[in-house]
Amino acid sequence: MTTIRPATAADEAAILPFDAFAGDRRSEILAGHCVVAQADDQVVAYASWAPAGLLGQPFLSYLCVRPSHRRQGLATALIRHIQGVATGRMLISSTEDWCVEMQQIFERLGWQRVGTIATINQDGSVEVFYAVPLPG
Repeated sequence: MTTIRPATAADEAAILPFDAFAGDRRSEILAGHCVVAQADDQVVAYASWAPAGLLGQPFLSYLCVRPSHRRQGLATALIRHIQGVATGRMLISSTEDWCVEMQQIFERLGWQRVGTIATINQDGSVEVFYAVPLPG
């Protein structure tokens, strides 16, 4: 059974071995803007967001699933959780153009592709932006 819960300071060490992103999980955890998926008493995925990250709207910043636990619905569960707790007009996120799996998850969840920025990434890839309306 998998549980989605707010991350705690103790989770930082568990996230580190599979965290594929730059940034500071500690500050996100302490701010209360990071959630984890826990299965069999271990942290197997996390997602973090900035409440007013882009044009004053919440921005899903990072989402990472331990490789051994991918394709089990954890990314979807984490995104749905954040959609349920984020406040604003819309939740925004982005992914690289080569990350087809993340684009498919966004599209399955009803997110709309809202734009791109070319060559912003260090590898020269295009960043693809998505957004979904928030309730309320």
